[in-house]
Amino acid sequence: MLGTFILWFGWYGFNAGSAVDINSDKLKLPLIASAVVNSTLAGSAAGIVALFTHLFIQERMTGEPMYKLSAAMNGCLTGLVAITGGCGVVEPWAAIVIGIVAGLVFLFASHLLDRYCIDDAVDAIPVHLAGGAWGVIATGLFASPGGLKHWYGYSDESLVDHVGLFYSWGRSSGDFALMGCQIIGLVCILSWVTLIMFPFFVLLNYMGIFRADALEEVVGLDVSYHGYMPKSYGDEISPEHLSAYAKKTGSSRFYDLDGGEEDNEGVDRFDG
Repeated sequence: MLGTFILWFGWYGFNAGSAVDINSDKLKLPLIASAVVNSTLAGSAAGIVALFTHLFIQERMTGEPMYKLSAAMNGCLTGLVAITGGCGVVEPWAAIVIGIVAGLVFLFASHLLDRYCIDDAVDAIPVHLAGGAWGVIATGLFASPGGLKHWYGYSDESLVDHVGLFYSWGRSSGDFALMGCQIIGLVCILSWVTLIMFPFFVLLNYMGIFRADALEEVVGLDVSYHGYMPKSYGDEISPEHLSAYAKKTGSSRFYDLDGGEEDNEGVDRFDG
């Protein structure tokens, strides 16, 4: 929770700071205010929706309602990611809608990762990839004449030519220019990241360093990466797994599950 609120606090500087024109002698105060308000509304709406939707799904599937704090926190972050693209050009009601959809998008994307056994311990893919993609599309849907007027410095909303698709339909024009730009931008981002990172991941996998060793996964990365050997793991790790890991890595000091310590040179330990 602390990490989420630290990120949320920083997001105000991120979104509102992006709305500042450094080449201008005066601040665009309405734009900055919109960015701050919309960021708050979207993050809040997404967190609430993710929390209670997950509660409802769990209750229907297991019969036991469970409030999952991580769903609420990651929902908030997904809402903040989603509103970033259009924080200064959408209306507050649209920010709430964007946040509501972002909370659902997070839950759906997180479920897909679990279903296809894709490891993402902190749900970064649902938050940043899925939430960011929705934010790009949402800007093309909800960008308002008033928001674009403040962004471009027009004196009248009627001077804004290309607005969000929903507002375009309201004008009976069907102007797809802004939405088309958003879709092209999203495709370019996905293509660029795939082109750069896919060969890199293939190379790491070929070299055998793309993921942790199977035994390291069993004993935990706190042990294999940080040398942390607690006196007791409870039922999580068996003595056999710890012994196998110690034998494989040549570590001669570790705590067994009975609390005994082999005081030899080897893996560092940290008492907690």
